[in-house]
Amino acid sequence: MSIQNALRQCQLMDGLSDVEISDLSKLFHVQDLKKGEIIFQEGTVNKELYIIKNGRVSVNMLSTLQNGEYEKIINLSDHKIFGEFSFLDEATRSATVIAEEDTSLVYIDNIDLLRFLEKNEHAGFIIMRNLAKILVAKLRVMNFELRDSLR
Repeated sequence: MSIQNALRQCQLMDGLSDVEISDLSKLFHVQDLKKGEIIFQEGTVNKELYIIKNGRVSVNMLSTLQNGEYEKIINLSDHKIFGEFSFLDEATRSATVIAEEDTSLVYIDNIDLLRFLEKNEHAGFIIMRNLAKILVAKLRVMNFELRDSLR
């Protein structure tokens, strides 16, 4: 699957024209991983935004109950994004992400994407709107999980 096809299938890019996707695809890189490889670790500096072309990753956080152990937060698969928190706020990574099977990713550095968005206002609006929708959906799930844990 080409980078352009990977972008077309990702919710983050919904509403972009073929020309915008083609131009944007030139800024993305491919990373192929074997099962068990770490993409990034909690607490490290890494400002890339990732899209899963194919495969599956787990998002893990250090446990507050078991010293040095990780707790799996969620599994993500084809066409999902991750790394958006540090991409946006440039803080250290809040989780460790590991390939759960052989996985192919596309990723972009935050500076490259932000420069593209500044030069391409329509694409910038669409991508940031889609990113807001993705983050709101994740927050909504967390709210329901929190509510259910309080019962």
